[in-house]
Amino acid sequence: MRSNIGLILASLITSAHSRLSFQDVSSPQFDFSGSNNDQIAFLGDFDASSIYSYVGESNFTNQNTLQNQLYYSTGDNDRFITLGQINGSIDQILPVHNDSFILLGDFDGIGNQNVSSPAIFNLDSENFTSIDPNSDINGTINTAFFDSDDNLIYLGGDFEFNNTHGAAFYNLTSQNLNSTVFRGFGNNGTINSIIKVGSNIIFGGQFTNLGIPQLLTHSYNTSNTSVTTDQLVSLRYASFSSSDDSSNPEALVCPESSQEWSVSGASSATVNINLPYQVIPSKIRIYNSQDDDSQVSLFRLLTSPANGIMNLTYVDPATGDLSYCDAWCPLLNSSYLESASRSNDGSTAVAFADTSIGYSSTYQEFGFINSLDVGGLTFQVLDSFGSNIALEGLQIYQSLYSTYANNTLNEPSCGISEYSRAETRGDWSSSPNGQYITSDVDVSSGIPDDVGVTFFPNITYAGEYTILMYTPGCGQDNSCSSRGVANVTIYDDSTDEILDSSLIYQTNEEEKYDLVYYGQLNSTVRVGMVLDQAGPSGNTVTFVADRISVTIFEIDDIVHRNGTIPINGLFEYSPSNFSNFDASNVTQREYVGNTTINRLGSSLSNHSDIHLASYNNSIYVGGDFTSNYGDNLFRLDISDSNNETRGLNVSAHDVNGGLDGEVTNMKVIDNSLILLGDFNNTINATTISSLGNDNSNSLQESALYNGSWYSFGTRINASSVSNITLKGNEFWLFDDDQRWITGNDTWYNNTLELSFNITSSGKNNNSTFFVGSLKSSDSIGNKGTFINGSGDQSNITNEEFSQSVINSGVYINNSLSVFGGEFNTSSGIRNLVFVSGNETSGVDISWASNSSVTRLFAENDRLFVGTNGSGSVDNHNFDGVFIYNLNNNTFGSTQPDGLSSNSGSPVVNELGFLNNTYLIVGGDFDSAGSVSCSGLCFYNINETNWESLVDSFSGTVHAFRFVNDTVLIIAGDLRYDSNDLKLMSYDFNSTSHSQPDHFSQLNRTVEKFILVDNSTDGRIIVSGSDFIQAYDGSSWRSIDNELNNSTIRDISLLSISNSNDNNNGSIFDSNQVLVASGELNLTDYGYLNVAYFNSTNWLPYMITTHNNSTSTVNSIFLNKDISDLYIGGTLTNTTHPSTTSSTPSSSSSSASSGKSHHIKRGFIVLIGLALAVGTMTLLGLIAAFFIFKRKKHNYTPVEPRVNETEMLDTVPPENLFKHV
Repeated sequence: MRSNIGLILASLITSAHSRLSFQDVSSPQFDFSGSNNDQIAFLGDFDASSIYSYVGESNFTNQNTLQNQLYYSTGDNDRFITLGQINGSIDQILPVHNDSFILLGDFDGIGNQNVSSPAIFNLDSENFTSIDPNSDINGTINTAFFDSDDNLIYLGGDFEFNNTHGAAFYNLTSQNLNSTVFRGFGNNGTINSIIKVGSNIIFGGQFTNLGIPQLLTHSYNTSNTSVTTDQLVSLRYASFSSSDDSSNPEALVCPESSQEWSVSGASSATVNINLPYQVIPSKIRIYNSQDDDSQVSLFRLLTSPANGIMNLTYVDPATGDLSYCDAWCPLLNSSYLESASRSNDGSTAVAFADTSIGYSSTYQEFGFINSLDVGGLTFQVLDSFGSNIALEGLQIYQSLYSTYANNTLNEPSCGISEYSRAETRGDWSSSPNGQYITSDVDVSSGIPDDVGVTFFPNITYAGEYTILMYTPGCGQDNSCSSRGVANVTIYDDSTDEILDSSLIYQTNEEEKYDLVYYGQLNSTVRVGMVLDQAGPSGNTVTFVADRISVTIFEIDDIVHRNGTIPINGLFEYSPSNFSNFDASNVTQREYVGNTTINRLGSSLSNHSDIHLASYNNSIYVGGDFTSNYGDNLFRLDISDSNNETRGLNVSAHDVNGGLDGEVTNMKVIDNSLILLGDFNNTINATTISSLGNDNSNSLQESALYNGSWYSFGTRINASSVSNITLKGNEFWLFDDDQRWITGNDTWYNNTLELSFNITSSGKNNNSTFFVGSLKSSDSIGNKGTFINGSGDQSNITNEEFSQSVINSGVYINNSLSVFGGEFNTSSGIRNLVFVSGNETSGVDISWASNSSVTRLFAENDRLFVGTNGSGSVDNHNFDGVFIYNLNNNTFGSTQPDGLSSNSGSPVVNELGFLNNTYLIVGGDFDSAGSVSCSGLCFYNINETNWESLVDSFSGTVHAFRFVNDTVLIIAGDLRYDSNDLKLMSYDFNSTSHSQPDHFSQLNRTVEKFILVDNSTDGRIIVSGSDFIQAYDGSSWRSIDNELNNSTIRDISLLSISNSNDNNNGSIFDSNQVLVASGELNLTDYGYLNVAYFNSTNWLPYMITTHNNSTSTVNSIFLNKDISDLYIGGTLTNTTHPSTTSSTPSSSSSSASSGKSHHIKRGFIVLIGLALAVGTMTLLGLIAAFFIFKRKKHNYTPVEPRVNETEMLDTVPPENLFKHV
């Protein structure tokens, strides 16, 4: 079989008039009513098959080696067009309006068109346009965003353009590539994500500046830090426990008291402190005992819920520098601390993060290196300077401190006069967890003004502050339907001036916080919260109050100077602010708003790397960072009341504390957020379910989030994800060649029906573009497929075939067919399989290696099997042909002697039957048993010997069939009566064997032929491996002009339901079409495996696919009894030529005796036996006479000439009885 991948590639088809239009190809309505179940079958070496339905379909179903192609599809994505191979890579495809796509990556050509990234493909013009034709972008484009409102395409990445970094935009109207008005993001700025919320564009990446830094400079009151601003965390309502029940750990609350926590006679002990709420501690101050025999020398600190040992830093009095510790942290004795304090004149503080740490004669401070939520602490004493353990006190500080509406939580640990507090008006009750308070407000007569909360945060220094208002989620108390809207107003407590006011919606399902103030505070403030609007239904509003949180940015003596908005990985750009932008005078107008999003970056760790996704009216911020809102992931909820000129009104919320590793990509697909990165779990413990219903309880570098967390059940090492719908299923495509099928919630493995490797995709309303490779078929072929007149397919058997090919099939009856080839089935059947409905069976045959069944023929209850190669059945060897009895399912007790070939293994190509006596065998061989018969030999079923009935014949027979009862038409590479022929006629009842003139006109080897009119002088169609010719009754003509470089395996005339009016009947009837199979390359249609000729043109019908090599269709199985074509009638010619046999012939044989005058050898034996009995009787009588005479005359007996053994050796009995 020819296997030529280069030929297949050369056959790739593209529509001539439009690259993006699909030209339908209709199939004829076949009439298979004469076949069993109205079906025929195609047999060969293929794994899947498709009915050819549109021009170019072969590009996606044959065994192509197409990789890295750009594909186009529409609608349900069951038809495809390739626009060519990409010279490089396309990483992202984004729709632009409804008629274009933008392609991002690293490429400089697609198909035969030179085009570089980024490029736009327009569906109407069908042209690529590079938006950077001069390659002015130097670097990598990571993302793009199409702003349909302004007809702009924003580009972001790690690149330089026009002396700007990280960002640029393309104007679709002017078709110009431009720098952003703010000139990008400074040197080395990188953009990962661009999204749009409202009218504002938000950039996420890794940057700390703009290309025009002055845009971030604003005039406001600020200060330099010179004092500590941390405030004490109240331990008044904390719970304490100790490893020693007799100790008094509550004594640690107030260091000034005379009490200590002490454990006698021990060098190690533990104190557990559970806080009534979570804090983010900045440092801890430890007061060691003044008793020299009880002072602690070594400790460690653990926190919950992290349940980890803390990394701490402290000032080493010996050097004055910061030192670090974790599991083994030192405490100094009191005498050493007092001496060190005196020598440093009390100047022991060292700035660290947002605080300062130091020591005094009575305490040491340890700063928390990691910023994290803490709900409890465990202080483990590891050693002491003496024989006991004691501490005077332990204080926790925080830079971000809260004022609670539940004023109980504000009460200080001990005698402190200045602390935060709150006052309530109206009826309030405590929540179940005690952290917030709630009031059911009657609003049937309007909003009352006597219900509210006023917060008085303890602000002791003038400076720059943020104030956040926390609102508990309504999901925990099921009050969402009755929640309302609060008005929060910030007052200068000394002047009653209103500093800011905000409306806070309390309908959030989870806890949230809103920024209610950012700016300079010169004195104490109060924060008033009252009910402003009722809920959506009912006369009662559930009004809740939790806490405010105050964060200090800068304090000290107030000066007037310019300050800079500290962007860090996040930038909110409001195009409307730049409508009259004057780059020469940027300080006179506030172009960049001091917005929550722009300020938010300052609360993230330095050099944060940010990715953004817009999902469910929130902005999800992921990346590589730590923050108070969660590490590597948090959420910004967008308020409905936005002033987009001043910036979006957003509030930050943690998402289960964030993730324990970096987020490298986020994408919203099907109302779910897909996250990729280097993470395994959320920071806070939460339920992780597996989409695949396995036991996976970790995220393994990928996650789906829709309010709950889901894993994919396996580790995904991908940097991007896209989605596409193929064959009615939606797939999520990860760029590490993993594919998730959403309908089944499982990973997809390529099948013979659909095999693909897609790296990126994009879709607008009805068009889809994608990159990679694709092979698609209608159904699994499994080496053979039944097909009805409408094109519906089904497998010939449910068995799986491996390393296989089916060459031939034979119809036995309506419930049984037999198929042969070279194969192994899943149930162990080899080379010959019996199919009855859905059941399959085999027979016990021992096959030599590389042997196969090449031809099958059935006559009455006998199955004749032609082979290429040898084997054995029932201890009988065969080579070329064997016989199986279908009636009793046994092999014949006598099998034909093997065929042999001078040039290799004998091959049987055709089988038939003659005179109810002879099995006709045609093929490529030189002898059968001891009989010399080249290419054509006759096996006498009755006498079980080979004979050669056609003299002066040699060659290779590919096919034959009978016409007019005893006329055999033979096709192949033949020689007869010293003439070379490709098609010949032989009449077994004639002494004249002249050939029709038009037979001798053929000069190419004929492998298949059709006698259209069942005569030698009527219409004939012949085919060879690379040609098809037709005889119209007067001349031959080629009909294969459209089958260039094809390999033809079989041809057949099939009936169609509707006559073809354009068929004049010169080659075949108008209700027929000629079908050819093999490996075909059809002009205008490409590579396929089955095509049909309608008397005018060749048209495609079926394409097949092989999993590992080139597919082929070897034969067309008509699924009906056609044995009459191969069975000849009775021989009557008395002048039949002499025959040769594989057994000894009679010495008196006549060279001219006809077959009908021969006496069968069995009858000859019977006559011989009768004569022998008569002779023996006569001899017996004579012997008796002589015995009688001997007794009288005393004769001497004569010894016998031949003994019994010699008689048996001379004439073996089986040579006699096998003829009876």
